Parts: sequence; C-alpha cells; structure tokens
Amino acid sequence: MHVVLKVTTSSGSGCFPIRDAHNHTEKQVGAACLGLGLNVTLDYGTYIGYEDITSGFNIWKGVRYAAPPTRWQVPEWPSGTSTDIFKAITDPPQCPQSIASIGPYIPTITNATYSGDEDCLFLNIYTPASADDLLPVMVYIHGGGYGTGSASPYDFTYMSELMDDGFMFVILQYRLGAFGFASSTAISEYGIANAGLYDQYHALEWVQKYISSFGGDPNNVTIAGESAGGGSIALQAMAYGGTDGTRLWQNGVVSSPYIPQQWDYDGAWPTKYYNMLADFAGCSDGEDVSSSAETFECLSSVDSNTLQNASAQVSVRALFGQWAFVPVTDGTFVQNRPTVQLLSGKVNGQSLVIGQNANEGYEFVHQNITSEANFTDFISYNYPLLSDTDLAAIMDVYAIDSDWSVTYPLGLSGPLSGLFDTDGIDAPYATEMSKAAAGWQQATDNLYAEVTIVCPAYWLAAAYSPAINANAEGKKAWRYQFSPPNAFHVTDLGPLQQPPVYEVGSSEDAAFRAAFQGIWGSMVVKGDPTLASGYLDQVKVSYITADNISAAQSEYWQPWGQGTGPVSGSGDGTYALLDLNVTETNDAANFKVADGMLWEGA
Repeated sequence: MHVVLKVTTSSGSGCFPIRDAHNHTEKQVGAACLGLGLNVTLDYGTYIGYEDITSGFNIWKGVRYAAPPTRWQVPEWPSGTSTDIFKAITDPPQCPQSIASIGPYIPTITNATYSGDEDCLFLNIYTPASADDLLPVMVYIHGGGYGTGSASPYDFTYMSELMDDGFMFVILQYRLGAFGFASSTAISEYGIANAGLYDQYHALEWVQKYISSFGGDPNNVTIAGESAGGGSIALQAMAYGGTDGTRLWQNGVVSSPYIPQQWDYDGAWPTKYYNMLADFAGCSDGEDVSSSAETFECLSSVDSNTLQNASAQVSVRALFGQWAFVPVTDGTFVQNRPTVQLLSGKVNGQSLVIGQNANEGYEFVHQNITSEANFTDFISYNYPLLSDTDLAAIMDVYAIDSDWSVTYPLGLSGPLSGLFDTDGIDAPYATEMSKAAAGWQQATDNLYAEVTIVCPAYWLAAAYSPAINANAEGKKAWRYQFSPPNAFHVTDLGPLQQPPVYEVGSSEDAAFRAAFQGIWGSMVVKGDPTLASGYLDQVKVSYITADNISAAQSEYWQPWGQGTGPVSGSGDGTYALLDLNVTETNDAANFKVADGMLWEGA
C-alpha cells in the first residue's frame, strides 16, 4: 500500500494522528511527530517530504498530480484543501502492468499477486537542498513499452551533483497497457484513446502550475525519457499538431525513442486487441464489439484485477517482444503518423538531444533467424502493409552476402562468441554484425531497431533542424549513439544514474560516466549538450591519459544539419553524430564524431 499518509491536526500536541489517504479512508493507522522543514502547501494538500542526508536532496515521493482516473477519460485536477496533509516519503503504487509477448501465456493475476493500482497518477520530486533560487527542471518519463514501469527505479542525483546541483528533477507515472493505450471506435466516441499520453501532458501542466513550490523554474523545463519514455517525448512534441510551442517545456533529452507501428485509433490491430480485451474481460462473446457502447460500459466497470488480467493476456499474445496496447493516431492529441508530422517540422519545444544504443533490436526479436526465408517471413508478419516494392528496397539494404555463413561469419560458434560491434565507419556494418549476432539474425535485429527506434531518432532530429525543415527556424537538435560493448536497449540507464567513479566489472570508466551524465545535465541546465574544454577537471572526476571526450565539445559536435567540423571517416560533418564509446584495453572514454548520414554504410 502506498504510504502517502493524510494527517489531520489535533489540539494540544505537536504530534498528529496519521490517516490513510490513498484509499480515501478515515481509519487511523498510527501517529507521528512530523517536522515542518519540508512542508509544501498546495491548494489541494500539504506534502511533507524529507532530506536525504547522503545525497543532499530534498525528496517528495508520491505527490498527486491528478485525481484518481476514470477509465479512458482525460485526467482531472486533484481535489482537496491545503489542510489535507500528506507524508510523502515512499514510492507511489505503480500503475497496472502488462508485460511484452515473450511466451505462450502468463499466470492469472489474483488478489494476492495483483500488482498496481489504477489510482497511480503521482510524481516523485527531487530538489538539491542547497538551492537558493528556482532551478531548471528535468521531467523524466519512464519507459517500458507503454505497458510496464514506474517512478521508483529512477534517481538522477549524481547527474545533478555533477552540474553543481544545477537542476531538480521530477519522475512521473502514467496509465499503462489497456488502461492507458487501449483504442477502438467506442473508446474514441465515449472517451479518449492515448489516455497515458494525456496523463503525461497533464503532469507537464501540473509542473507549470506547482513546481515553483518545490524549487523548480516552470520557465525552464526539459523533458527526458528512454525507450517508451523517449517515444513519449516524440509524441509530446507532436501533441495537438505541434501548436503548443514552448508553453509546457523548452528542451528534450530523448534516448532510444521506442515508436512501434502507429495505427489509426480504429485500425486493424487496435481493433483486434480491443476485441480480445473485451473477450478476456467477459464483456463480449467473441464478436466485433469495437463500436459497442454496451461493451465500453462493461470494460469501464469491471474490477481492476479483471481488466489487468485481460490486458496482460492480450499483451502476451502480441508480436514477439512487443506490447499490444501502444499509442495510436487519434486525430486530436496525436494527429498524424510520426513519419508525416515530424518530417513536416510541426513540433513543440525548442531543442532536443537524441540518442540511440548500438544494439537496440536484440531484445525485441526472436533469436532464431537463420536464413533469408526467415528474414522475409519476419518482415511479412511484422509489417503486413509493405508492398513487394518495399520488400525489394529492404533487401537491397539488408541482404547478406553469400560468403557469410548461415548465422555467424568466420566460423564463429554462437551469440557473444567472438562477435564484435562495428565501428560505424568501416565494414562490416551493423546490418551484418554486432556484439549479439551476425548474418541474417543481425539483419533482422537491425531492421527492427531501425524501424522502431533509430529512424524515429533521425525523424526527430530533422524536425528540429532548420537546415532540413523550414518550420524549424530557431530550433536545434544534436545526435549521439551509446556504443560501449553490449550496448543493448536500456543499458545506457546504468551509467546515467551510477556514480562517476571506477567500478570493477563496468564497461565504462569514471570519465565516461561523467561525460555522459554531463551531456544530459548540460542540456537540462543550459539547453546545449556540448561539453566545455577541460570538463573533467571542472567536475573534479578522476581520469586517465587514455580518456578522450574532446569530440563532445561544441566545435566538433555541432547541431544536426548545421555542422562544419571534421569527422571520423567519410563526410563533412554537416550531420554530426557523436559516438560515445570506450577503448578495448582499459574501458577509457573514447568519443568520436562521425557523419550521421554515412554512418554504418548508409
């Protein structure tokens, strides 16, 4: 149970009875003497946080930003008064979860194993205790395929410390799985599709209204996220046709933007999954109920366990490694496909830094692709709307030469056995070889990565580049790739949150972590991710002679489409992509700038 606790004053004592506010009951569950130093009074409640002595941050966990949500309806502002007091010291309940399709079934979720609470629209807030003035704000949107995740695992205190306690940060939760992303004709008519995106948007509105009470500057907001969090930033950039400008946020840090195929709200797959949801929830008899008001009312009223079970059972039957309930084109919040709107340059915000990892596709693709036939079957199954002409164009890029063995080149025996990541500049390229796979398996992994993550990263960069897009005047974008060995999806989150010190077994050294965190932190603090000459001396991080992060300086790593500096390999630097890598001998930071349009043999 969530321990945001309601406190009502009692006369004649400095101690107050603590009452459980999360379930809206008035049953007394204990008493405490509460300090007054970290009380933040809002018009709907007072939140009592705590100072973490180790990190030097003031922390409030479980701050409500919306009322308990009504299924598939827009979030509403919280109700209450300033005299309602809440002790905000523990993580909020996570939203109901739906895992990806990785097996034939999942066990039924019972009351004993039920994980999550529909009343989950809360924030965790971290502010440096040393702050005297309002600080820049980083609002972090967690990933998890739009089906899993919560605020609890994320902590960017080390990053803020590197920036001289230069920013505060907020972690938000949003509705997931069917609760957040079920879609159908009925949902569109009687409610909203993309409810989870509306939650994120509402949280950003909350930041504008209330964050100054916690030490944040509402006029200096950066949104950040990884995977589905990065994809969410792309969709927030597209929100309402890109007509918001910088009203809610100015800058963004986008890591591995997960943007799976985006269907219309009443498209074939959303309709299929909605009908399955209704069937598993006991709201239909297997017929097409996607337009039924009666079915919508049934799904709106079944208990949480039933709907979470149904959501999870549908999601596990999605395409391998994917989730059933994901964002759609709804015509209001998301008005077009990313390929159309991002390339038109109609976006919110001012500047973005956008990165991906070297091996994004491995965890999303079944590792059983051994032939061209397997490869083309994968394409047909995952992308059924592609034409023969489309398939031929794909084969021109991804076809494996006959002198490669069926799965692994050079007689290699299996995954992670003698394989290596390509350098992006010289052959072999990532279409053929990585640390995880080679041959047709790698071609498949890389195809999925590029369709779902890498290409969206390029589209985002184009949307904010005046050299590419006439609508991007005054905007900027920077591009990077996270490339240390085994740079699989989400592996960048470790060095972004870990202390910038040497650790045995790490694939990157202290200087790498400090520079990587500095790139994110600099974007938050000054709207520019480049690092100054002598950065490692400035942040007082121990480093060795072999460490080389100079490529992250502004004279080399220049905005996308506007560069003039030198690059490694071919190209003129117009499309500067910063490769964040390490040396093989001692894991020292080894950053280079490559031409992003010639990268990996493009």
